Amino acid sequence: MNTISIPTTQNIELEYPIATVGDRIAATILDLCIQLGYFIAMRYLFDGLDTYVSMEAWIIIMLPTMVYSLVCESVFNGQSIGKRMVKIQVIHLEGKPPGLSQYLLRWLLRPIDVLMLNGLVAIISIAVSKYSQRLGDLVAGTTVIKLQLITEFGETIFAEIEADYDQVFPEVAMLTDRDMSILKEVLDLGVKGSDAEMIHRLTKRVKEVTGIETDMTDREFLETILKDYNYLYG
Repeated sequence: MNTISIPTTQNIELEYPIATVGDRIAATILDLCIQLGYFIAMRYLFDGLDTYVSMEAWIIIMLPTMVYSLVCESVFNGQSIGKRMVKIQVIHLEGKPPGLSQYLLRWLLRPIDVLMLNGLVAIISIAVSKYSQRLGDLVAGTTVIKLQLITEFGETIFAEIEADYDQVFPEVAMLTDRDMSILKEVLDLGVKGSDAEMIHRLTKRVKEVTGIETDMTDREFLETILKDYNYLYG
């Protein structure tokens, strides 16, 4: 199984399996179904209104499908809706989150990768490249991983959870491994130094990013966030 190691802010390398061609095709099919659903809905809407729609208007109407992958990956931290359902994610080879320029390069080369020769270009590129990269990934310096850690839990930022644990805050999907690394580090320092102010500042920041509102104490909230993240990606 092809894997990649991603460094965290704690200098711990998290090892993830690289997404297979099958994973990526499954995500692409799901995304195409979503885009097709949007197209059909728009077609029925204007047919029902019995309104003539010019070619220029149709281009504007279909713009969301044209920029779908670029917008989704930029907004959802390297995931389209299909990728999120299959639990795969675009990452930078250096471990840092890709920037807009990387997402843009992947999007610009997507027609060559996915549309030309029915995706054969992407399949060949993924098969022969070291990190299973399509052409867009090779140019952007990215790849796609499965959100399934191989590294042992004792070596990571993740916390053990009960077998019957239920996720409390689904908004943790908005956070990254780096966010959780900082959170875990602050929690550990808080235990050693009883630094309530530092924990409070982090709690405030996490709530700002995720939009979560809760009456939990600061420590209880952060510990729950850590467990939820482990539940989601563990």
